[in-house]
Amino acid sequence: MKLWRRREAVSALAGALPWAVLAEPPPLRFATDANDQSGLAPAGRAVLSRALQRLGLSVRFDALPLRRSLRMTEQGQLDGETLRIRGIVEGHPHLLLVPVAIATVRVVGWVRQRAPGPGDWSALPQLRVGYPRGIVLIENLLTGVPQKIEATTHADLLRLLRSHAIDIALLTLAAGEPEPDAEQMAGLALMPSPLSTTPLHPLLHESHRELLPRLTATLQQMEDSGESERLRRIAWNNSLIP
Repeated sequence: MKLWRRREAVSALAGALPWAVLAEPPPLRFATDANDQSGLAPAGRAVLSRALQRLGLSVRFDALPLRRSLRMTEQGQLDGETLRIRGIVEGHPHLLLVPVAIATVRVVGWVRQRAPGPGDWSALPQLRVGYPRGIVLIENLLTGVPQKIEATTHADLLRLLRSHAIDIALLTLAAGEPEPDAEQMAGLALMPSPLSTTPLHPLLHESHRELLPRLTATLQQMEDSGESERLRRIAWNNSLIP
């Protein structure tokens, strides 16, 4: 009788195990920029995934165009955004800003070496400007610039510049990230200073409001200890490997 009961108990436990596995929470889904060709997105993902791991949470990064992902996160189809400017939450009441910046983006300009380039950024409104599609930060910077062309990739922007379709190509790079490969930028010259330098933050959908203080504290601790900087540099180095 005791043996039968033991087998019954073992059988019941085995039957319960699949349900226990199914009960585990699914990974959080965060948007990452599908068009980023710098080390910016990998660095942000590295820092955010480590912070969530420390909180006992797993994460899946969905590579999406920036405009589409913002709509999806606003509607609750995604749990958050990996890297966004602080001002993006204005006009998006369902999004929560994580107040610790986990990356900093520079907007830099490249011109043709032999072309009469602008001496400074004040000439930008008179130029034909190419820039990456969907980046709100750059769109805001180009308010008042009449001649603008969007491109999907950095390679597309450089082709437009070399073919004289534009006068200047704006690219985004992470602060601290090495400059693009010299061969890739042959015949082009970098503007002496960035157009802007802006911190980037994660965003959460409002359904994760209870997570906000814990994620904020963890990210701040990682910044203070230097762990985030180490993770960013590893991501930058890996992004340079062909």
